[in-house]
Parts: sequence; structure tokens; C-alpha cells
Amino acid sequence: NFIHPDQNGFLPKRQIKDNISIILDTLEYYEAHPEKQMALIFLDAQKAFDNVNWRFMLLQLTQMGFGEKFTQVIETIYHNQSAKVMINGELTESIDIKKGTRQGCPLS
Repeated sequence: NFIHPDQNGFLPKRQIKDNISIILDTLEYYEAHPEKQMALIFLDAQKAFDNVNWRFMLLQLTQMGFGEKFTQVIETIYHNQSAKVMINGELTESIDIKKGTRQGCPLS
């Protein structure tokens, strides 16, 4: 399984509230055992999917044992990405996209 057991968001039969329960249990334990030391760290990688480095993503797929053909397909999907924005009914010039996962892409 590639998804860590503590990852509870955006997965079937798992909810963020499960992590909240773990945090509350941890706080209660250390309140009952003041001689123990504890540190809680909360990390929110804002816009994380918008900043995924494609080379790193492909390397991870390879290291996780995905086949060469699969990795090549993903590389093809993400190679030479560009977009145009419509403003007042007019399209802008092409904008090169050099990082991030596609919105709704299973790799996200």
C-alpha cells in the first residue's frame, strides 16, 4: 500500500476527524503523564499539488515499482503542458506550465 495509514483525508472510509481523535488521545495521555516530553507539529502544505516537481514525481513512480511503460505514459501526459486563459471572450497567449498535477488527476 502506497498511502500511509495516517493519511485520512480524501480517502474512502477515512476521515480527517480520525486524526483529531488521535491528537486528543495524545494530549490526554501527556496530561496524565507530565513527566514525559511531547511536541506536536502541524503542517499544511498550501497549494502542494500546484507545486509538484514533475521530475520528482516520475522518480517516485519509478522507485515505487511502477513499470517503465506506465511511467512513460505519465511523462507524456505532463510533457510540454501549456494553457490559455479566456478574458472577456478573448484567449491570451499560451502560458507554459512547468510544475503541479492536473486538477482531478489521480496522481493528485
